[in-house]
Amino acid sequence: MADELGIHNVMRGTAEYVLQIGHVHGDVTVHLPPAADPVERAASALARSIRVQWAAELNAWDLASAEPLSVRWTAHWPTARHAAAHGDRIATVVDDFLTLRHRRLVVLGGPGAGKSTLAVLLALELTDRCLSARRARHDGEGGDTRPVPVPVVLTLESWDPHREHFHVWLARRIAEEHPGLPPVDGRHPAARLVQDRRVLPVLDGLDELPEHRRSLVVREIDRALGEQDAVVLTSRTREYRTGEEAGDAIARAAVMEAQPVGLPEATAYLLRSAAPQVRRNWKLLLDAVDQEPDGPIARTLTSPLMIWLARRGFAAPPADPLELLRLPFPSREAVESHLLDLIIPAVFPRQPHAPDRLHAPKQWDARRSGHWLAYLAGRLTARRTTELAWWDLHRSALVRASMLPTLLLVCLMLSKVVSAGVGWFAAGQADTSRFGGEWLHTWGLELALSGGLLHGMALWIAVDVWFGFRRGQPRRRANPFRIGAALRSAGRAASVGRALKASAVIVVPAAFFTFLVSGTHDPRPYVVMIICSTVLAPLLMATLAAPSDTEDASTPDEVLASERTAAWLSVCTVAVLIGIGQGAHGWYRQNGGSFDAGMARAVAGWFGASVMLLLMSLWSRWLLAKGCLAIAGRVPWSLMEFLRDAHHGGLLQRSGGVYRFRHLRLQEHLAAKTGRAAPRVPAQAPWQQPPPRTRPEPATLPSTASGAAAPSTIRDALAEAERAPLSSLKHWSVHTDEHMFRAEGRGRRIALGHWPVVMFFAVMTVIRSAVNGNWLPALAGLLFWCFFGTLIMVVVWLLPPQRQELCMTTAYIEFRVGRGRARLAWADVRDVAVRKYIRRKRDTKLYALHVRPHPGAPQPARSFRSSDGWFLVLPLSTREVVPPDLAAALRRFAGARWRPPVDIAPPRSPHITIRNEISGQAHAGGVIQAGYVHGDITSGRPDPRAAGRDPGDG
Repeated sequence: MADELGIHNVMRGTAEYVLQIGHVHGDVTVHLPPAADPVERAASALARSIRVQWAAELNAWDLASAEPLSVRWTAHWPTARHAAAHGDRIATVVDDFLTLRHRRLVVLGGPGAGKSTLAVLLALELTDRCLSARRARHDGEGGDTRPVPVPVVLTLESWDPHREHFHVWLARRIAEEHPGLPPVDGRHPAARLVQDRRVLPVLDGLDELPEHRRSLVVREIDRALGEQDAVVLTSRTREYRTGEEAGDAIARAAVMEAQPVGLPEATAYLLRSAAPQVRRNWKLLLDAVDQEPDGPIARTLTSPLMIWLARRGFAAPPADPLELLRLPFPSREAVESHLLDLIIPAVFPRQPHAPDRLHAPKQWDARRSGHWLAYLAGRLTARRTTELAWWDLHRSALVRASMLPTLLLVCLMLSKVVSAGVGWFAAGQADTSRFGGEWLHTWGLELALSGGLLHGMALWIAVDVWFGFRRGQPRRRANPFRIGAALRSAGRAASVGRALKASAVIVVPAAFFTFLVSGTHDPRPYVVMIICSTVLAPLLMATLAAPSDTEDASTPDEVLASERTAAWLSVCTVAVLIGIGQGAHGWYRQNGGSFDAGMARAVAGWFGASVMLLLMSLWSRWLLAKGCLAIAGRVPWSLMEFLRDAHHGGLLQRSGGVYRFRHLRLQEHLAAKTGRAAPRVPAQAPWQQPPPRTRPEPATLPSTASGAAAPSTIRDALAEAERAPLSSLKHWSVHTDEHMFRAEGRGRRIALGHWPVVMFFAVMTVIRSAVNGNWLPALAGLLFWCFFGTLIMVVVWLLPPQRQELCMTTAYIEFRVGRGRARLAWADVRDVAVRKYIRRKRDTKLYALHVRPHPGAPQPARSFRSSDGWFLVLPLSTREVVPPDLAAALRRFAGARWRPPVDIAPPRSPHITIRNEISGQAHAGGVIQAGYVHGDITSGRPDPRAAGRDPGDG
């Protein structure tokens, strides 16, 4: 009948359900699309997560709803087809970028030029293209043979090129920020996405790194990029061009450079986006500025950041744009500083206080808010970082100083609780005991408490090892109420080696208790302890600590909430199981157990495990840090709520689980109010290629105080000692000539890598003893572990000095450390650098000279292996310094392979004398001496009466 009526239904596209209503005669043919590739599915999930994450950031920056500001960019493409281009449309930029053979882009501009904003807009456009291409392939419409990569916006702050390869770091950051992506082959897809080049790293903040890290980061990125790898990198123009002159640049990369915003564009944008009540005053201000196009206000309004600050700062009364005309501003920097001061009152305006909350949203006092933000900015600047992580607040000096007193105070309070509980229960059970009386019950409860503390410590260590967590690094956890999904996530996160190490922490006590069971008349208490404390408790702890299985990017609030939830759930579940295991010794006793005795032991075991799990959690450190800083007035009590409101106001941005200031200029301005301003280069003209050198440059002066000045601190004194030449060191001999550099000596070994583990066990010992009220054993345990750590250092130091040799010629480099010896031809050496020595995947806290051979070239013995293909050559010191005679030899023999640490100041020498003289008249109005000046400057003016004399007349 359907054929007779000519009915033919065809459906193409994507649908959840398809319904055919009516009588169906004949066959129904359904053509389903092929199953999605797991890698493709993971890439799509990552693209959706990034789309949501950065769209929310644009809303917080007030860029999604506001009228766009037109910023012009000049693009220099590496191919003749794209010789040069000017434009401001993101879609056009993305089209040109995707057609490049090498998808590499460097975005340059001055401070506040909009580089980060362009990077985010590029990422959003690329995610849309990626998702559209996937839908097209799913609908059978084909698509580009070269897939659009998923952009991942990251800051370079957390990457240490000494320890991690670029691709390893990239995969780790994706796994940390997006832990719930669909698995590929049973594992997180981050490494597979990076390997298949399905990810485009968008790296922001190169110029925010110290100079020595900046050059190293660029070199390692360029070295890690393959033929088909893509990257987008943002940096200030001067910083990148300076490194480019030294050979540190991204090869075959297109360059886009921001142009200053024209005054007509700035005027149109400010008038278009101004509120009606202040638009008239804006018009009067901009008309006056138009009369002085070279004035400080006009030059300030060429920066997108300053334009945004002006729009937000004067968004509503009582702020008046005309005050820029009333106040005398001598320079552009003065105008910028004034606009930066206006942004905090604009974000936190004065309004009536809401009675229902301590600090309702946007009800913060502007003056105190500025003080809090200034402290946080000063702390970041002092640590030379831009990432504000809540789990790092306990590293501040104030919190560190209060840690030990707080720990002792908490243990004192807990010991009083334990003492009162034990005494009350033991006194009540003394008359019912057949023998032993009160002493037996007291000893049993203290034993149960100690057992709970030890089991809690073992579980904490085992979970840390199982997941390979960085000590002190939080993560968003899986939903513990979905036990099956959490266990699968825990299984995917572990490796065979880590699983064996973690299992040893649990299996060894279980084997010990099994041995006890075999020789006892009543094995029931030990069986219960094995089941509850060594089987069920670790499984439950692994479930609580499993990584999250949600696709959305992590935020600081979610990470903190995960840590808080995990801490309390471990108290309510894991500690309960440990307590049951301890209580079994009271329920099942040879001489007659009782319910009350078992409950008392169970409560004591639960209390001990709870104390250990809570005190060692990151959430407790967060509470300590927030409390100490809030009492001192450095931060508000509701710190996370304050940071969240500052983010909504556009002062901060979120990147994974950390906050960052919206712009480095804002962080530096706030930090300057605390006296922690970072050294900044004064305002300069746009970067230009330096003129060719016509004569040798003068000797470089040291950047420290004069040679006669003594070191101000012990650290400076140690730095001076570590910069001493090899030839001046005891037990070292150096021979150098045109053809060879040879250094021989004996060096004593320094052991530092064991201290984190030693201090960890010291804290555990203090908690275990102090909670029991045993203060003398707690103090003795602390002193014992400190003595033990010092003893290790002394023993290693007293070992026979290690023989060390280094020989370099024009043909090879030969080195010896201890009994090992190696020799490499320079043709087989790819790089020579000073790096941290990583021995068997452990940081030794020492720097050493390393070499990296070419792929396929002969390699030194395994005893020289460090990390990432580097091999140890010569141990140096605890700082990234190179003796001057060794550095000179490396420059001579290693040539371009030598990568010196750029931030190390040269050794002071009182024998450097630079004398600049000028004879004649300076018609330019003055003579400028640029650089560091040490000593006196003598200015001799010509005698007017001597005018016309011959210089030889005296």
